[in-house]
Amino acid sequence: MSNKVKFKVQTIGFQNLITKLNDLTKISDIIKMKIDKENTLLYSMLVSGQTILAFKSYLINTNDFIDYDNFEHSIDIIIPNAKKFVKNLNFLKNCDKINIEFTYKESPDDDTLMISRSVHIKGDRLKINWISGEHYDVRDINKNTLKQRLDLKNKKWSFEINISDFLDIKKLSNINKDKVIMININSGDVIFSEKASWELKVDSLHDDKNANLMLNKRFLNCINDDVDKIEFNIFESFMLIKDNESNLMLSFEQDFEDD
Repeated sequence: MSNKVKFKVQTIGFQNLITKLNDLTKISDIIKMKIDKENTLLYSMLVSGQTILAFKSYLINTNDFIDYDNFEHSIDIIIPNAKKFVKNLNFLKNCDKINIEFTYKESPDDDTLMISRSVHIKGDRLKINWISGEHYDVRDINKNTLKQRLDLKNKKWSFEINISDFLDIKKLSNINKDKVIMININSGDVIFSEKASWELKVDSLHDDKNANLMLNKRFLNCINDDVDKIEFNIFESFMLIKDNESNLMLSFEQDFEDD
């Protein structure tokens, strides 16, 4: 049996939520939201078989965008066709009063968790209705698991790019047709390049490390560029780019000559 719960939306927080949802659509057109009284975890992922090729998440304070104090359960929401969902939500951005209602059912595995069946967001005159996806459409990852997995203590090494160099790399990658960016570390020098087109030294490590990484250039647009420097943290099988609000995991092919 389905039940309903309605929340008052905080206007400024709602605008911030729309921005983050729109950013996550660069990874996938399906987004998962996990709401509890403290935090809301938003994420999308690109998967090939059992391998996560790309994953991006945001963790925000729940009460920054909805008044959640009177609801005791957690809610999981799968948003299919997320690009269209975000475009619809943009028509509500300037509304003075917004309410959001979830139709939900109890989780068969956890009596503290509710699974959304549909979402209804109502502004002054416009109401957006969206059918939620099935819970198995997106792999379930909770905030505690994510925190452990992305602990920077487990990284192998890292390098930095200043924002000017990063923006140049994005522009250069748009000119050429290669699908991948090469990241070569030669005796500690970190060099981005496309075969036979260009190369740019972005950092020098304080050791003689040698490694070769390949990164799909489509993921460059998933990296937040409103910072002074971007740090690439290299783990065993993925790179992690963190900022104050988001985590971006990108898979890469690699060939380490030494560790």
